Amino acid sequence: MAETGRCLDRAVEFALGRQAGDGAWYVPSEPRILENAVVACSLAGLEQVRPARERAVRWLEGASPQRHDAFVFAADQWLAGLHRTDGLTAFTAGASQGGPQARRALYLDALGYAVGATGSDARRLLDQARAALGPDRGRRLKPWQRAMLLAFEALAGVAMGVPLPWHTLQEWEQAQSPDGSFHGMPLVTGMLHLALTRAAPDHRVTRRCRDGLLAAQQTDGTWRFLVSEVWDTGLMVRGLRGHPRFDSAALPAALDFLVSAQKPDGGWACTAPLASDNDTTGNTLLALAGTDRATDPALIAAAARYARSRRTPEGLWTTWHSSDDTPAPDVVAHMAAGIDAAALPGIDLAPARRWLASRATAEGWASYWYLAPAYGAAEIGPALAPHAVSHAATSALLASARRPPAWPSPPSPPADSARTTPPWHAG
Repeated sequence: MAETGRCLDRAVEFALGRQAGDGAWYVPSEPRILENAVVACSLAGLEQVRPARERAVRWLEGASPQRHDAFVFAADQWLAGLHRTDGLTAFTAGASQGGPQARRALYLDALGYAVGATGSDARRLLDQARAALGPDRGRRLKPWQRAMLLAFEALAGVAMGVPLPWHTLQEWEQAQSPDGSFHGMPLVTGMLHLALTRAAPDHRVTRRCRDGLLAAQQTDGTWRFLVSEVWDTGLMVRGLRGHPRFDSAALPAALDFLVSAQKPDGGWACTAPLASDNDTTGNTLLALAGTDRATDPALIAAAARYARSRRTPEGLWTTWHSSDDTPAPDVVAHMAAGIDAAALPGIDLAPARRWLASRATAEGWASYWYLAPAYGAAEIGPALAPHAVSHAATSALLASARRPPAWPSPPSPPADSARTTPPWHAG
């Protein structure tokens, strides 16, 4: 116990040293080939940003492809050489398959076309982008998916003599964040910059987009996937609340930040540039539970309206507000537990709890966003407690612990999973 206490003390001091002035934690993800290849490609041929591109290229030259999935490995290999356009051929692996891989292959096809890869074709790209947008022009898709598909349409359209529609440019201007990014993601921002430099090179949206990319470049020359400051702050509060030093030095500002991050619709987004998502909303309600902030009538009423409006007819919750998303056990558990902890009125949690119980196995739950068995037991089990399956999952987790105390590594993600293949969260 003494050793555990010392570890916890050190963890708290580490957290205190990295808390931002607004009370949040901003933790950049590890660099990946995907974002850096896209942004480097989008900066090609622009003399004023040549030093920034050269730093990214140097990083790409030494980067190692991810090996957890055959498709991602092949894509990373191709992307790492995207800046060397001589002799480059279009990416074809996975293009004939359906589901997430076909969508990801479309992204790579657009990049191949942008750099003049052999086998790329403007008409094919235009047709595929419009087919993916569908008759409603992608309005039921995730906003960043739609933004990239419109960028692909613009890329192909310019080559075919079709000017960028003014309403698309107007939509992008309205969607652009104050920092110049789109949805806070270098991947999406780089894709749009690629299209904007060809379709509207002198427009203020293009200039702001480029300035945002330059400002977001890390000291090692890379761009990072996404900073999830609201999600990370909620987890930090949930993990360290109760430690005297944390409660006195960090908790008040962290709670103030979480309250201020509530969106007008009553939910919370993992990061400010995005729309509310159900996973972060549940996580934040759990972080605020038991504090004086959780007694604010306006906050509670808005959160309740959000939770009711985002519930499926079956009484569950998806992660995002898009037609192609399905309920995930960890997301449903966060919402159910958060609603219960915050005592949000007018929401029947019985259907969600029955569904979670039905998804349990002898080993616990398979969560969608984090694969470790300990995460599923820790985050899903409490939404059912007390319940027989929750006790069984805890017992199974304890039985799997190794010596010294630790748990086995999670399995590799399934190749066809859109949620559990990290390089393609934005897809």
